[in-house]
Amino acid sequence: MLFDCRGHAVTALNQNAVDHFDNTVSLFLAHSKKTPDALGLTLAADPQMVLALIAKGFFYKMLAKVETDPVALEALFKAKLSVRERGANHRESELLTALEEWCYGNLDKAILRLDALLDDYPLDALSVKITHACQFIRGQNHGMRASTTKIMSSWNEGVRDYGFILGCHSFGLEETGSYAEAEKTGKRGVEIAPNDAWGTHAVGHVLEMSNRPSEGINWLKQYQNEWENCNNFSYHMHWHMALFHLELGQKDEVLRLYDSYIRKDHTDDFRDISNGVSLLYRLELEGVNVGNRWEEMAKLSANHVNDHSLAFADAHYLLAILSSGNTKAADAFIETMREKAQGEGTTQEIFRNFGMPLAKAIHACKTGNDAQCVDHLLPVFDDLQQIGGSHAQRDVFHRLLIDASIRAERYSTAKDLLNTRLKQRPENPWAMKRLAKIQTAAKVEKTSVKSEHKELASTPAQ
Repeated sequence: MLFDCRGHAVTALNQNAVDHFDNTVSLFLAHSKKTPDALGLTLAADPQMVLALIAKGFFYKMLAKVETDPVALEALFKAKLSVRERGANHRESELLTALEEWCYGNLDKAILRLDALLDDYPLDALSVKITHACQFIRGQNHGMRASTTKIMSSWNEGVRDYGFILGCHSFGLEETGSYAEAEKTGKRGVEIAPNDAWGTHAVGHVLEMSNRPSEGINWLKQYQNEWENCNNFSYHMHWHMALFHLELGQKDEVLRLYDSYIRKDHTDDFRDISNGVSLLYRLELEGVNVGNRWEEMAKLSANHVNDHSLAFADAHYLLAILSSGNTKAADAFIETMREKAQGEGTTQEIFRNFGMPLAKAIHACKTGNDAQCVDHLLPVFDDLQQIGGSHAQRDVFHRLLIDASIRAERYSTAKDLLNTRLKQRPENPWAMKRLAKIQTAAKVEKTSVKSEHKELASTPAQ
């Protein structure tokens, strides 16, 4: 019988493979660019190691691309063949079933199974991180918090990778509004594991939601040498840095970060495209001319016309295409989205209930129909977290709705949205500026009405 570094039984050919897989999990927790290499070493030591094949399947599903789904399915089939030949323990079997459920469109069922697995194996770091990632993709912020809360008593500093687990817990706390606890937990996690980019990023979210941009910049810079060793998650960390500079009005620095880091490598990952799209749109809302930067975003986004794996990703693709002025490509994109929304499955349900209304709202906004934008987006606005992503990432759609409401002269709607925003982010400068704009418009409107009444009163009767 072979065991991993936390005492779990593992079905494998040799301990060398198990040790390589322990390293793979640690690197996966760190969002390290070395994760694929470590997984490769694991499978070289044991090509049929079921946990390694399961992990590979989950890793490729998380990429949310049509072309990577077959790789995930291949890993699934190889894992099932391994189980048929060697057998598997309960933990491995449940992880395999969860992967199969996701591969066949039932992400919600997969998440329930993964979360239940943590009741029996709270020290299974792979399951903790995969559960957390799937809940994040699904927009289950309270689920993220609950899943890590129930396992924390089993973890301590004597257990390998404890700092990374604190980072996951910190993020769930932040996304559910417990900012003080999230900050304390995240900072403790990073103290233990300075290379925990996710924990560093969780504290960054707290500082972003708390309107502390200068602190945010200093915090991220403190660990920059660590998180720049990450995979493409490093681009996202630079995106957070750019948000802090934008909050401070340092728009030239935002563009510098965009060109030098965020989009330096012109990658096609949906997370990287989302970083670029949301940042360009924020800049445009602040009156910044972003030049021809939309062209790259639109071209890459149009290549995903048949993906439709995540409504969160599709919303950013569509925003890029429309921002480049290509309404024909946008219409084709929406049509294939509509087709994807048919049938059964978690993805289809999310597209029907949230992806399509959001897509219609974006299209209306970018084609000058602000009132229609509000009509499409407002009814689903309170549940928009179900498309996935964080508060900070979805904030671009919040801004889109608020500014569309103001342009459509739906001042009451805009004011309600802004007041809700200010409860979540007290004294948020962006919201305060919009409220002032509404008040100015209301005064002008009131003055105009008074002048009109005065003019009518002075007109002699015929």
